[in-house]
Amino acid sequence: MSEINEENSHKGFDAADHQTAYVYNPANADNEPLARPPKRRKVLKIKSSAANSIEAKSFNFEPLLDGLETQECAGLRKTLFEISWSATEARIQSILSEANEGTLAEVTAFVGDSGLARDTERVPTGFVVTGPNITSQGLLFNQLATRLKSEIHGPVVTLRSGDASNLKAALKQLIRDATNQRSSLDDEEDISSHKYGRKLLNYDLKILHGHVEAHESQAVVVAFQDSEAFDTSLLADLISLFSSWKDRIPFVLLFGIATSVDLFHERLSRAASRSLEGRQFDVEQTSSLLERIFEKAVIGVEASLRLGTKLVSELIERQEDHVQSVQSFVEALKYSYMCHFYGNPLSILNDVSGGAPLSKLLQSQHFELIRMLPSFKKLTEGLIEAGKLIQARDLLRDDKALLREVISCFESRHTDTARILRAMHVAAACSPESVAKIELYMTTFQGNLGESDLVRSILDSIKRMTPEDLTEFIQRASEAIEAGCPGMDLEGWAEEDAEFLGELSEIQSQVSSLLQESEKSGKPVRSSYAIHSKGVRTTVIAQRVQLSYEKSTLSEQDKEFTALVDRLSQLLVDYFTVDNPQDMFLNEVWLFNSTSPYRDYFTPRPRAVIERALSAPYDYLNCECCEPLEGLSSTHPATAILYQMYLETGSLINIFDLWSAFFEMIGGGDEAKVDERDALVLFYRALADLKSLGMVKQSKKKADHLAKVSWKGL
Repeated sequence: MSEINEENSHKGFDAADHQTAYVYNPANADNEPLARPPKRRKVLKIKSSAANSIEAKSFNFEPLLDGLETQECAGLRKTLFEISWSATEARIQSILSEANEGTLAEVTAFVGDSGLARDTERVPTGFVVTGPNITSQGLLFNQLATRLKSEIHGPVVTLRSGDASNLKAALKQLIRDATNQRSSLDDEEDISSHKYGRKLLNYDLKILHGHVEAHESQAVVVAFQDSEAFDTSLLADLISLFSSWKDRIPFVLLFGIATSVDLFHERLSRAASRSLEGRQFDVEQTSSLLERIFEKAVIGVEASLRLGTKLVSELIERQEDHVQSVQSFVEALKYSYMCHFYGNPLSILNDVSGGAPLSKLLQSQHFELIRMLPSFKKLTEGLIEAGKLIQARDLLRDDKALLREVISCFESRHTDTARILRAMHVAAACSPESVAKIELYMTTFQGNLGESDLVRSILDSIKRMTPEDLTEFIQRASEAIEAGCPGMDLEGWAEEDAEFLGELSEIQSQVSSLLQESEKSGKPVRSSYAIHSKGVRTTVIAQRVQLSYEKSTLSEQDKEFTALVDRLSQLLVDYFTVDNPQDMFLNEVWLFNSTSPYRDYFTPRPRAVIERALSAPYDYLNCECCEPLEGLSSTHPATAILYQMYLETGSLINIFDLWSAFFEMIGGGDEAKVDERDALVLFYRALADLKSLGMVKQSKKKADHLAKVSWKGL
């Protein structure tokens, strides 16, 4: 065959079409070395978060007063909310950052010392006793992880019971979290490769060993946040495994304990307990931390909004009954701020920046709203009782006169509030026992401080005091006034209460002089309240014993000391008698006491709402077709009709009887308003709704019956 014919016969033939393997050579293989392709980044969350932030910035408060409020006032309410809450949140965050500071320092020092001492046979272990409120463990262990990562050279891993169902899952979580903290792209590629080329399993501790050697880690901290929720055998296996690797990996264990170390020790096996070298760390309880936050954010002088006693009672009750965390209390506090500034058009009066004058901001609707406040009613009633009829009439009719009263009220508002807070602080400082600040706040803001049990206990303790104790008591009260209260941002007010301090100093000097005289005479000084005022005298007359009572004789020093005690008691009674904050004019501007929005959103009652919606659907639908009647009605939705029939049945419901009654109700009898097939569709859909709400289920006793699961009101 000629060469031409051979070439023609091979036309259209490509050897690559019949290859079993292909080799791909990049176009730049000769010019540039192979490079790792860039890792694809996930930007979806970033975009969504950016979109959410833009949407939040564009959100504006709606105009109130039936839409008559100006945009300037609505914008001012939003601005005041942002400024007020940002300042309050900053104060709260400062407390949270300072919380557990002592425990964090102790644990950090313990981990640092344990990481250096690698020659020990046992695994260094810290038992962090957090108390019964396990919701506080999240904040504590987040702070621990942040502190340890910044001060300890080594990975810090926090394990939770939900992340570690078995040994393999726990090791995977541990190795993944530890190696991802200080890993580059090359480390991620070789993370599971052994130095001899073997591929290691992702739960092999040799991977962690290689990571520790590569980064020269000081310690590998493994924190079990909710250690008592872990399976006991799983904890024992992990402890034994960590102990066997102690000579190669510097493990340091931290256990969060809600009960006690002894109970936790009893749950572990003897072998696991012998492998641990433990130290106990106590944590500040959530109740004291919550009280500090409440004192700073609600009671403090710098607080722009204070909570009423009803709302505080709801907050504390939910906090105690449902064992809520501190973060949930902060969220509820923020929601209170939002409700106040969003729904109260008079919240613009909280502006203390000295911006636009009130005469330009306030509209005629604002003045009418002020006149409808309960505090305005009490103000006018007080003026009328005092005989100031002309001033009361001007406030009711003249907006300018009302504006002057509003300005005067807010000029004296901080002085009046500071007077109340100072009385609270002095009462807490003078109390012989520790005082719960939240209970003291509720008592004071109900206007009952002067008549409270706290003040009565202070006065009773004064009457039983010796001159030495009374001198110390007066000194303690004087120091409380001079030093102030840092927890409430309350500075000392010795100059403002100079008259009160002068009287205390005078009483103290007189008591000291009486004490010196008693030391010279050798006779103790007591008040008439501290000794028995009556003595029993026994007389025998005609072989009969007669008992008579006579008053004990008091020395002149005792009488003088008793007079000083009475004077001090009356002085304290006058000092602790303060105005009721809820009676102050315009207290609705800076005191939020509405419980309905908080109760609806933080303690909802979905079952009661669903039952009411099914019983009275016209309240929610607001349509013309539904008759405003409770009970059975053919105009109600199918689910509501079936629910009313469901209420009238017993524990077992015959489906055919239910269907017959339902079709009779909506079908209209002989008129046949609804076709039977359409009615059956409505019946099945309504029955499915009741099943999804958990009201009925299929009965196991009878195939054609339904079992009633719930009853209304139970």
